[in-house]
Amino acid sequence: MSPMPALQPPVDPEHEALEWFTRLRQPGCDERLRQAFAAWCQEPLNAHAYAALETYWQQLQVPAARPRPRIVKLRQSRMGLLLGLLFLMLLALLAWLYWPMLQRLGSELHTDVGERRSVRLADGSTLHLDSASAMNVDLRGRTRQLQLVQGQVYLEVMLDGRALEVQVDDTRIQVFGSRLQIARHGDHDELVVIKGKAALSQGGDLRMINAGERVTFNAAHIEPVAKVDTQAVDAWRNGQLKARDLPLAQVLERLAGYQGQRLWLLDEQAGYRRVSADFDLDHPAQSLARLADQQQLRLHSVLGHWLIAR
Repeated sequence: MSPMPALQPPVDPEHEALEWFTRLRQPGCDERLRQAFAAWCQEPLNAHAYAALETYWQQLQVPAARPRPRIVKLRQSRMGLLLGLLFLMLLALLAWLYWPMLQRLGSELHTDVGERRSVRLADGSTLHLDSASAMNVDLRGRTRQLQLVQGQVYLEVMLDGRALEVQVDDTRIQVFGSRLQIARHGDHDELVVIKGKAALSQGGDLRMINAGERVTFNAAHIEPVAKVDTQAVDAWRNGQLKARDLPLAQVLERLAGYQGQRLWLLDEQAGYRRVSADFDLDHPAQSLARLADQQQLRLHSVLGHWLIAR
């Protein structure tokens, strides 16, 4: 009996399809290999197995993310920039509103809005601070140093053999008398000498102010010295504002400040009108209403921080 021939393993089209799939994607794939693959695909079972393998492979692939339209990125960029600008504007507004209060709290002596206070210093001098005022004091050296940060102060100076100097920004006031008043307004500062003398220096400019005289100044220059009614300038210590031929804008600003508001006068020309009257600083709202009625103005309070007059 002759031996039986060895049995050939059955052909597996799916296994062969996997081999062809691998070989066709290798770097050495040439035209001869592609022709052999085409001949293999002539068998329907082989072609079907390879097509099924290709379909399965395509399903495994992660589809590439579609790029977002450029216009969307541009709009998002502009929106982010706008929100950033609005945030910075809000911070600037809050800083502008609360910076005066922070300055007062950071000073050695200060008063709140509507508060008046008298402080006796270690050298015997007395400071009378008006509403929303702030000062720093240094009495340790041979020259006593005061700094008016905000508001208004009436000084009763005790002469003890040492010089006394008051700083208002870059302006220095050397005191040679015993009573004077210094005030800081929106666009200028003011010095009034009630008893004695004072020398005001700014850069290379020097002015001597005698009793009964006043001078206004700002960071740029010093105005000429003028006479003043000393009976009216310190009336605020008794809760009175005695306006004597003052600009309307200055009176409105003073009364608005006594209730913690900043003035916004829409009619600039009306601000130059002269006002002569007495006002109650302890009731600034009523005083403002009376003044607005006399001057035919309308007042609008905005968020408790601004007073719009028109």
